[in-house]
Amino acid sequence: MEDIKKEKNIHMYFMVSIVLAMFMEIYAFLMRLNLLNIFIFISFIFYLWNQNHKKKQVNYLIQCCDAIIEQKDFSIIDGESKESLLSNKLYVLNKRYHQSLKAVKKEQLKLKDYIEDISHQLKTPITSIRIQTELLLEENQNKKLYSIEHQIQRIQLLVNDLQTIALLDSHNIQYCFKEYDLQTLIDEIEEDLDYLNPQIHLNKNIKVLCDEKWFIEALENIIKNCLEKNSTPLSIFAYENETTLKMMIQDQGNGFKKKDLPFLFQRFYRGENSKGTGLGLYIAKEIIEAHHGFMKAYNQQGACFEIVLPQMKMKKKI
Repeated sequence: MEDIKKEKNIHMYFMVSIVLAMFMEIYAFLMRLNLLNIFIFISFIFYLWNQNHKKKQVNYLIQCCDAIIEQKDFSIIDGESKESLLSNKLYVLNKRYHQSLKAVKKEQLKLKDYIEDISHQLKTPITSIRIQTELLLEENQNKKLYSIEHQIQRIQLLVNDLQTIALLDSHNIQYCFKEYDLQTLIDEIEEDLDYLNPQIHLNKNIKVLCDEKWFIEALENIIKNCLEKNSTPLSIFAYENETTLKMMIQDQGNGFKKKDLPFLFQRFYRGENSKGTGLGLYIAKEIIEAHHGFMKAYNQQGACFEIVLPQMKMKKKI
């Protein structure tokens, strides 16, 4: 036991000797320097510490901004520095942002309920008028009755579009993404638009990860827009690479008026030859963006709508 104690004491003395030697070396080094060099040395050490401290605070402020973007809470930096002041202001901004977001969502839900209520109240008289008109049409082929029937259909379409917009704006749609053949979706659209006699050619059948109901709604609105203006055969060109899937829906008509192009996707905008409610393309754009994609329109040997979606592997990561 005594030998072990002696070894421990020797080890402790050895460590103390090393620390003292290092201290003496530093002391000797400082003694060889003049006061100016000592001041510069200390200032440099302080500068390095201060830079490292600021770097940590800036990184924390970046984390605070990320928390605001991701709608998460965070704590503030204590102290009286500018970084601390900025942290405190970001904290207040985050709280106000959350309050504003809740207020906006509340108003969106109110608007959704309001539009749904109006739509519901409109549907009953519209249905009644339509039934009575159809009965009259069976008895007497009158042009005025056909005109009434046409206007009722337009009102019905507007009501349906308003309900769709209410759902889109309130962000209450629960999308169910599954893989579908593009050709299968187009076949369903051709069946729905049979009264317009659609002639749609697809250059390549590909898999699309989408919500069937809403993606068909978007494509149908675009295709209907083309058919109602020109009644020409449509071509859909599909291209894909590792990251994106691109679709180009093109007719063989006269294309868009130059003055209409900037406003095509705005609510209730109707060009010179438009026959719809002015909501179809807006709805299509909102649905495509909800699928993490984007769309644009331009002239290319007729009207052309271009849709770009993330490829299936990429979308699953989003």
